[in-house]
Amino acid sequence: MNIDHRMNKEIVRLSGPVMIGMLSHTMLQIVDTAMVGRLGIAPLAAVGLGSLFLHVTVLAFGSLGVGAQAITARRHGEKRFDEYPRIALNTFALALAVGIPVSIAGGLLSPWIFPKLAADPSVAREGIAYMSIRFGGLFCVIAMMALGGFAYGAARVKIDMIVSVAVNGCHILLNYLLIFGNAGFPRLEVRGAAIASVISTALGLLFYLYLVRFRILGRLPASLPRARLSRPLMAQIIRISGPRAVQSVTIAGFLVFLSLIGRIGVGELAISNIIIKAFDFSFMIGLSIGAVSATLVGRSLGERSPALAARYGWHSAAIGSLFMGIIGASFVFFPREIMGVFTSDLAAIEKGALAFRLLGAFQFIDAVGIILSRTLQGTGSTLYVMIAEMACMGGVLVPFTYAAVEIFHAGLLAAWCAIYLYIVCFAGAMAWKFREGGWKRVEI
Repeated sequence: MNIDHRMNKEIVRLSGPVMIGMLSHTMLQIVDTAMVGRLGIAPLAAVGLGSLFLHVTVLAFGSLGVGAQAITARRHGEKRFDEYPRIALNTFALALAVGIPVSIAGGLLSPWIFPKLAADPSVAREGIAYMSIRFGGLFCVIAMMALGGFAYGAARVKIDMIVSVAVNGCHILLNYLLIFGNAGFPRLEVRGAAIASVISTALGLLFYLYLVRFRILGRLPASLPRARLSRPLMAQIIRISGPRAVQSVTIAGFLVFLSLIGRIGVGELAISNIIIKAFDFSFMIGLSIGAVSATLVGRSLGERSPALAARYGWHSAAIGSLFMGIIGASFVFFPREIMGVFTSDLAAIEKGALAFRLLGAFQFIDAVGIILSRTLQGTGSTLYVMIAEMACMGGVLVPFTYAAVEIFHAGLLAAWCAIYLYIVCFAGAMAWKFREGGWKRVEI
């Protein structure tokens, strides 16, 4: 078996469990959106905006997992497994120190934040109720993402898959009971969706801690010294993760994008939320392969094999382009059928069909940006990825969307063209940096 075939096989083998875990999140979002969509356009738009704001918040503060993965993968390549307990303890401690204040502050500020996102009073009313509750359990999500980075770095990807499937299955069941008031439970509608999320993620965090303790740390020699909190290690995790956190805040540009589309109309906002939810399926495929690529590239650097690391990165990008391209083809050929899963509003579906088709056509390019950006972060090159994201978001997505909506008063398709241009620019920036090779010299 030649080396290229072995590399492809390893990437696909490790990506499988990660994909299952991440796609379970996507399936949850699809089911969540489909259930809430049956409540009406205003609840659908509210949950879409609220979920995106929460997603940006989680990416920012859950970015500790990026630093944990980079350090763990490098130690894995160096065969320094005795460092695992220290990395896990300090990562989890940081996640709680950050996550609990964020949960409290977000819950208190939701009544002020959400009206800034949506001008429509009915959307704002539903959104405030949803976000206020969801923020209560956000620290659990942040902690799970941080622990996930550690598990990925140790190449124990099945742990995240097991937890993700369990959490999302619990969430869907609670949605069914609490949104519509089935099986004797109260009908809580949008609030029910939020409560279901809080309960399922709290249970998920406990399960994650159990698996990390007994499936990873419990298999290390018992003679290892007891892990302690370490300021230098925490500082290293923060240094690597910090640019990723800032980059995540720039993703708020997507909130600006949706907010501007909301000025065209509530229907356009709702259909854009549906397109984004459907796109999550393709995005998670790319993110899964990118997470595995970050581990394999980081491990190869720990083994002092930069040439092997580069080959892992390019092979991962090629595999991701193939997979995301196939999913994109389904968007191109079956846009109405896919959007029909989320809403029965035929006028809204017709309005968004062409924008959805074009998004599908760009998926093979989007894969390059998603996978190589995650790979670069896994090598510690988080600063470059942050700067490139900020430039593409602030220099392309936001101004082009603003021009389409506010200056030219164009429709939904013109606004979505800003997304397509952003995809091309970001993918180009990531491919250039990976080919340039400065990431091979980053020390962790």
